[in-house]
Amino acid sequence: MSDAGLQPERTTLAWRRTQMLLMLVACLALRGLQPHPRLVAAVIALATLLALLILVEQGRCYRRARLGMAGQGTTCNPLPLLILTLCTALLAALALIAQA
Repeated sequence: MSDAGLQPERTTLAWRRTQMLLMLVACLALRGLQPHPRLVAAVIALATLLALLILVEQGRCYRRARLGMAGQGTTCNPLPLLILTLCTALLAALALIAQA
């Protein structure tokens, strides 16, 4: 089974699901962390920032992948992924702080 050209689309869909989950995290923070207003603000700001980062970077990544499939070679920009990973770890740390 050949799926040439579909991988960038699948990747884009996966990032869209990640964006939706980040917004869900922000909504759940509003509901579940009410006793900690500063923590709620931090979680909402961080989740929104990550969703915006994905929105901006995914368009660029999609274009690079499409050009790479056209034979022009792909380039990977690891900085947005590193930022996303670090911020996700920070979200997890904030959740642990909220539970303490």
